[in-house]
Amino acid sequence: MKENVKIYKNRGEFAKAMLKKYISQSPNKIVSDIGAGYGHMQEHVEELKAKWQPFDYVRKIDEATIWNLNIPAPKQSEKAGMVVFLEVLEHLDNPLLGLQNISNHMMQNGILILTTPNPQSSKNTLSLFIRGSLYAFQEKHLKENHVFTPWKHVVYEFLERTGFEIIEYAIVDIQYKKDKRASIKDWLKARAESLIELRNPLARGMSYGLVARKTK
Repeated sequence: MKENVKIYKNRGEFAKAMLKKYISQSPNKIVSDIGAGYGHMQEHVEELKAKWQPFDYVRKIDEATIWNLNIPAPKQSEKAGMVVFLEVLEHLDNPLLGLQNISNHMMQNGILILTTPNPQSSKNTLSLFIRGSLYAFQEKHLKENHVFTPWKHVVYEFLERTGFEIIEYAIVDIQYKKDKRASIKDWLKARAESLIELRNPLARGMSYGLVARKTK
């Protein structure tokens, strides 16, 4: 994995940059967008002369194919050279099985572009100290099915078990830092978060991004 960790404002910016960077290394021109939502990645995939193949657990657009990641990819789907998988991993009841099914859906040497919340972010770290729970993984977040806490070392292990080699790590989602501090309390929290990040650079970013290559 490269040691030079880059920072991206949000998941979309990261995904667009990685698509452009790695499309030439893809074994084919099919990009599966897993968790496609309202199709925000379609334009960027097609600009690269690639085929956009959207999937979702709940269909939000007509083009999407329903795929429960607890089971293999739909039979009518084409093997992907690249997969975009943004902020979905934390919603999976069985993330290891989900990653295995994604791996089986990909061509050899295919490229996976993934983002997920960063449990070691300064905001999460401070929340754990103050209220005893991570900022993005409180009981109220069960409504969004935030059921898997994607600690970096666990995600790395799961990717390696499912045949991936991690080739890039990035800090993602720092745009919240531009929010105005409405009170002294907010200012103190922001200052504490900055001190946490000074001690641990990987505490920056509410999410992190990974690029991984399927090697097995």
